[in-house]
Amino acid sequence: MKLTIIGGASAYTPDIIEGLLREHALFAGGELCLHDIDDIHLRVIERLARGLVRTAGADLRVTATRDRAEAISGARFILTQPRVGGLKHRALDERIPLKHGLIGQETLGLGGFAFAWRTIPLMLEIVEDVRRLAPEAWIINYANPAGMVTEAVLRRFPDARFIGLCDMPTGLQWGIGRLLRVDFHRIALDYAGINHGGWVSRVLLDDRDVTVRLRRWAALLGPVARLLPLREETGTVRLFREHGMVPDPYLRYYYYKDQILRHLLSAGRTRAEVLMERLPRLYEHYAAVALEERPVLKEHRGHQSHADLASQVIAAMAAGRPTRFVIQQRNGGAVRHLPPDEAAQFPAVVDGAGFRPIPQPALPREEAELIAHIKASETLNVRAAMEGDRSLAVQAAELNPLGAPRPLAGRVIDELLAAHRPYLPQFA
Repeated sequence: MKLTIIGGASAYTPDIIEGLLREHALFAGGELCLHDIDDIHLRVIERLARGLVRTAGADLRVTATRDRAEAISGARFILTQPRVGGLKHRALDERIPLKHGLIGQETLGLGGFAFAWRTIPLMLEIVEDVRRLAPEAWIINYANPAGMVTEAVLRRFPDARFIGLCDMPTGLQWGIGRLLRVDFHRIALDYAGINHGGWVSRVLLDDRDVTVRLRRWAALLGPVARLLPLREETGTVRLFREHGMVPDPYLRYYYYKDQILRHLLSAGRTRAEVLMERLPRLYEHYAAVALEERPVLKEHRGHQSHADLASQVIAAMAAGRPTRFVIQQRNGGAVRHLPPDEAAQFPAVVDGAGFRPIPQPALPREEAELIAHIKASETLNVRAAMEGDRSLAVQAAELNPLGAPRPLAGRVIDELLAAHRPYLPQFA
């Protein structure tokens, strides 16, 4: 069995490899192939990966290549996590909208739109390569903005063996598990919506509904959360208390838009700029532990839930072990208030044959309308990215709840197009 990671030089990769190695017997005698265009960091991760394989006592060969076709050929699972333009261009996605009084965010609003313009063409090329060079392979996607990437792939390749992932629902499971003092793998979510825009109507612990119990805690914690700075955890508690459902934490950007915008405008650095300072030290750590005979990671790029989700999905498919996850794929009626032929995010049972959606109950009207509104703007932006159509991008910017009316929408879109020009040949 061959597993390929496209974007293998990412700082997220070592944790994902550790997750895969927890069930390394599934991949015994196989190959782990890392692909990236960043040769320096690719070689660091390659050396570290070989050390992690030794530490786990796994029978797994590690290879690395800058040749994408070589990486894809013969693979059974392909994890995609490229970042087109790197953190430098993510910083532009965040900073340019802020100059105009708009939220700059990696996956939401006009920053997320610009990221989609860069990522979608590459992901479509990758899927086309996989269909030609590894037609039986499953693509497990982490590339952001994940929802718009999934929408584009399904539009171009309706039958693609493709599953989009986001670690936000898994992060909610982890947080709820910690609150209930249980292993978060015992938690399941009834989730309906899109990537970074959905609601959990029920929380299940070993198939028992514990939502009412959690609502009581939210009622107690809500007043305290209102007194604390608006962050992921406090925003989630506040929205849960106000709506009676657990939100995707990113919904705070829509419901508390003005408060978050003030914070972003007053902050000295964007999130990308913070990461640009931090990541060199993280790669230094990776390089240092890679020299050890049995390396052990002491520093990590992201939350445990990120690596756990990708590795668990691949393991469930490799083992043919039916397991429930929240995924992104064609809606097909699983999320009632969204178009059935477009991408959505919902629970599904994943196994060796693929996935089976678990239909979700309808959301209340107010919450459903906001998500449908966001989805409609993102679908327009996907078309803009695929067709290289500036006018569609402007329409999407006007429609999005974090966007802007004319003429400001056009000015921000033009500035983003100019800033990312080397990565946007479709708009030429």
